[in-house]
Amino acid sequence: MKRTIGIMGNISAGKTTLCKLIEKRWDYVFYPEEVDELVLNYYYGDRKEHAYNTQVFFLSSRFRNWWYMTISPHSGVTDRIKEEDIHIFTEKNYRDTFLSKSEKMILTHQFDAMKHNIPEPDLVIYPHTEVDELKTRIENRLLREGKVREAERGLLAANDSYLEDLNELYEEFFPVYQGNKLRIESRDWKLVNGDGSIRYQSEEADKLLAVIQTALEQNE
Repeated sequence: MKRTIGIMGNISAGKTTLCKLIEKRWDYVFYPEEVDELVLNYYYGDRKEHAYNTQVFFLSSRFRNWWYMTISPHSGVTDRIKEEDIHIFTEKNYRDTFLSKSEKMILTHQFDAMKHNIPEPDLVIYPHTEVDELKTRIENRLLREGKVREAERGLLAANDSYLEDLNELYEEFFPVYQGNKLRIESRDWKLVNGDGSIRYQSEEADKLLAVIQTALEQNE
């Protein structure tokens, strides 16, 4: 039976790790978030100037990803859900006055028009992660990947509240999401080695997959 899983969560919360684990162990197709480093560099360099264009880019690419997963005959998993673009990132930019009321309205209308063609996933997983842990993971990723992720360096600044603000928005949104959902504390699951490799065949992975399987069965 075909199933679809969406992972939502903050930057470096472990979404891609979960997707790769499910892909490897359950033979799902992984639909990774489309990331354009140029778009992100512009955005992190001047959020107010580039907030609207960035949201348009990610909203359209998100629905394209979900559409491919919808029409595929295979089970699939992806590392963002559609609603994040509106309830998390658009909302964050709006609260920061980087988006006007009319720009937020346009993005919301686009979302409402597009979502009717995409069924809800069988399960949404939310790996909650505290900000200090997120910053540690981002710093480690910068050391491994260098300039590829250089745009994220500003998130590590002591006076930058971006990650904390996103966490607050996730805590607001998750309780009101109406679909089948599962919250996990990502700090409790040791799925990644010090070099960044994933522990696919481990007791931790087995336990987490069992939890996810139970949550999936609740939607049957």
